[in-house]
Amino acid sequence: MKKALPWLSLAVLIGGLSASCILMDNPEGEPGWRTIPDRESKERPATAATGTEFRDSVDFEPGGTLSLENDYGDVRITGWDRDSVRVVAKTAAVESERLRSARESRVRDVTPRVEIRERADGLLVRTPTFEGTGDPPEVSYDLQVPSSIDLTGIRISEGNLSISDVFGRLEASVDKGDLSVENFSGSLQATVGTGDADVEVLDLREGDEITISTRRGDIVLRLEQGVGAIIEADAPRGEVLSDFDLGKRLPASTVKGWIGQGGPSIILRASDGRIEIVRARGNAGPGPTTTHK
Repeated sequence: MKKALPWLSLAVLIGGLSASCILMDNPEGEPGWRTIPDRESKERPATAATGTEFRDSVDFEPGGTLSLENDYGDVRITGWDRDSVRVVAKTAAVESERLRSARESRVRDVTPRVEIRERADGLLVRTPTFEGTGDPPEVSYDLQVPSSIDLTGIRISEGNLSISDVFGRLEASVDKGDLSVENFSGSLQATVGTGDADVEVLDLREGDEITISTRRGDIVLRLEQGVGAIIEADAPRGEVLSDFDLGKRLPASTVKGWIGQGGPSIILRASDGRIEIVRARGNAGPGPTTTHK
């Protein structure tokens, strides 16, 4: 029996390694992924009878890069004063075809799947592509991130995107849904397919670049009083309006002018909509307006 023990230990070790490999497998065939729900999060109770919610927190250095991809569902990203990212993912309850046809009120819960990858420059959060039958589940996100952050590769296929209280860099696209940005400072590039864009940029500085485009929807850009910028606004099927003197007669479908003595470049294009350049809501205070460099 004593001689058999080393072989037994080796078998147990190999079995344990095999199990570990299975648990650590990832959709991309590369290390660094973890998926929510995991074994631990599955034991957490649903927050409501009609849906399922999961939470996860990841250490994150201010100034890092965060990307997010979601096919269906709203996304809200808010800055806070912690060196971490908190991810909350939630799905609405989905009523099956059989129950709908029977006109029953019961629903089934759909567990949200969220893939998180920690990279050298930051974090990638995404919802895997739905491959089942029927309509894909709608996954909504609520993220809290360090106020100093680069938000790049923020892609929403269908849903509203809301971002507030951050400064750094923002690159976002929404195929179908509205974009709302509040109390942001830094360079911004945003594209909206069908939907409106309401963007507030504060503390605009030399070197910042602002580009906003919509295919079918309006653009509202909110700027501080006393700002200087070079403006190029194009609304071929609508009109351009401004609270600021652009040196041009308004309303007009296309405007090239400047605010104050000029400054950073602002390009606005609404293919089928109107453009308004208005004064900011006036929410100065701590955050991007005092710390952006």
